Amino acid sequence: MPHVVVDVIAVTSPGSQEWPSLRGGRQRAVLQRALEAVWLGGVPVLLTVLTARYLIPTAGSGLMGTVAGLWKRGGLYSAGALFLVFTALARYWRDRLSAGGASPASDVVGQDATPVVAWRRPREALGLLVMVVAAVGAALALRAYVAKPYRVIGGSMLPTFEPEDLVLAMQRPYAPGDAAGARRGDIVVFSGAAVAGTRGVPLPDILVKRVVGLPGDLITMNGETPVINGWLVPGCDVGEYMHVLGDAEGSTLHGRLRVEFLDDRAYLTVHTMGGPAFPGSYRVKPGEVFVLGDDRGNSLDSRMYSGGRGAGVPASAVEGRVQWFLVGTHRSGDADFDRLLRPVDALGRRLRLEGLQTQGLEEGIAKCLATPPTETHPPPPNL
Repeated sequence: MPHVVVDVIAVTSPGSQEWPSLRGGRQRAVLQRALEAVWLGGVPVLLTVLTARYLIPTAGSGLMGTVAGLWKRGGLYSAGALFLVFTALARYWRDRLSAGGASPASDVVGQDATPVVAWRRPREALGLLVMVVAAVGAALALRAYVAKPYRVIGGSMLPTFEPEDLVLAMQRPYAPGDAAGARRGDIVVFSGAAVAGTRGVPLPDILVKRVVGLPGDLITMNGETPVINGWLVPGCDVGEYMHVLGDAEGSTLHGRLRVEFLDDRAYLTVHTMGGPAFPGSYRVKPGEVFVLGDDRGNSLDSRMYSGGRGAGVPASAVEGRVQWFLVGTHRSGDADFDRLLRPVDALGRRLRLEGLQTQGLEEGIAKCLATPPTETHPPPPNL
């Protein structure tokens, strides 16, 4: 015969309130069933969704590429397997906090009641659940209103960022519909759907570019160097630059590395022959910014928007301003934490060219930075 634990009921008098522990037992059983459902169902589902959305890579090479490929091929089976893993972890911690796991020790309400696992430390279990929910909520709030990670797709921001780099951007850097607060040299993340098409070439959902023009500025190009209100942005030639792109064709980027100086900020750019031409000019409209990629010969940016006529990016489409570098990727596919949480403005001081000697280029960068131009601010626009 199974062993059950039955509450002892004390009857004091005919007029007294009967079965007090019966009602308490039912309430406790309902509470425990609800706690079990949330702990073994809700928490694993939430962790599965967050992991699939933010931690599983969408593409890559090496280990990251393998993980991305397995996840895509598995489809719903991959999500189901991840859910089972989190469910097993939830059961493990449930058993650690319960009185012997799924033992016969249970609260029984009446003869037909279903036994419910009795938590030995229900306050600890509830506290741990609250902590998990609070941590997830804080992470989502931080991501939505403070800072959010983005993965760089493509090589248009070389040498500052490489494909598959993970960066951290401050959310909502500008007021809706207003470019106030924007600075030349900012690296911004914005929606590709907010800018006009580029001669039939589809734009990615998210783009990462550098701001060079503010509202009112008249932008023209001298080759691949911007001219702002008739003022040529000063630069310094560092030397020959070559970067293996790591694509299926094994192609390389070959050009000249330059330091540009704009509004007391210095950053690296790559100039190549045959980049996108922008023979006209563009007056940046109110509430817009004009953006360029640091790899001037390989970037779909403001020069190419609106069918090659040039266009700005609405400030309302800017999701974030990139402030810190998070994680890079080695050619092997392994994660590179060498620049973890380094400010993006300091990344250009030290090149990352895996497998290539960079001493000569770094000495050239140091020489350029040691002798900056006397004027780095463009004149005000002549409206």
